Amino acid sequence: MDHLILVGLGGAAGSVCRFEISRFEPVLGIPLGTAVVNILGSLLFALVAFSRSPGDLYYLLDVGVLGGFTTFSTFSFETFRMFEEQNYLVMIANISINLVGSLAGVCAGYLVITTLGAGV
Repeated sequence: MDHLILVGLGGAAGSVCRFEISRFEPVLGIPLGTAVVNILGSLLFALVAFSRSPGDLYYLLDVGVLGGFTTFSTFSFETFRMFEEQNYLVMIANISINLVGSLAGVCAGYLVITTLGAGV
């Protein structure tokens, strides 16, 4: 199937999922929905990427669904707003949760795939 169609269909699905999750209420000023999307997106991206998925599945899921799902631009904007409001402690917590959580998601995805012997 044409890669552009797969990416477009996947991106639409990922964007709808991101919209729903991003509506979670902030916890202690940290946008919980954005953090959940970034961490879960990193985990799922790693599961697909490290499993040696066939080309079409990679374009549909990683480039499309997860490209539309993850929210780095939203994370950046929200973090900038915290800086602008001089809410530095929450800003540092937000950066730490998203960065460490997303890297942990990739590591977890790698461990799952290599433990199952399904890729890499």
